[in-house]
Amino acid sequence: MGRPSARDKLLDCAERLFAEHGLNGVSLRAINAEAGLSPAALHYHFGTQKALVESLLERQMPALMERRRALLDALDDRTEPATTRDVLDALIRPQVELLAEGGEPGLGYMRLIHRLRADGDLDPRFPIERWPGGIDRLVPLLREANPSLPLSVIQLRLSLAIDVMLRTLAHGLAPADGGLEAHVSALLDFLTGGFEAPITGEPL
Repeated sequence: MGRPSARDKLLDCAERLFAEHGLNGVSLRAINAEAGLSPAALHYHFGTQKALVESLLERQMPALMERRRALLDALDDRTEPATTRDVLDALIRPQVELLAEGGEPGLGYMRLIHRLRADGDLDPRFPIERWPGGIDRLVPLLREANPSLPLSVIQLRLSLAIDVMLRTLAHGLAPADGGLEAHVSALLDFLTGGFEAPITGEPL
């Protein structure tokens, strides 16, 4: 394997530093220094922090969205309607596979996504508009599976499910005694139970 390019060095360092310190905690100068490159290198390759972040997202996001589209297509092709658990499985499965197969790069990416979302620095419209069909289909399917829940509750609970998923997977996979699928099953049990819980107060 050849030596990484200057651009790849910058992406690797930016991903690690942003995941650890957030966007506001890392200067572009610090990324250049971490990569062992000149102070102008990052500006030359990316121009702005926004373009750098988008390039980081594009490293794995297309494959994740394509995998989710395939899983959602499979649900659409079934004769029986998708359950809440089916839809949530399609949500988390691509990330789980990335961690299982992607090693440290996969884990580094999940930590970055978790940090960006936790800090409010991940524009939710960006992946939807850039890669349609991977996220925007989740709410309609969840509404079909939960006809008694108002749309506002479905949207809130999906957001909470994504937060829990990212927080869990950003710490890596910790398979239980039954292996990876037992770990995934436990996560799905938790998310499905929370999603389908009865409303005890006024919907937001």
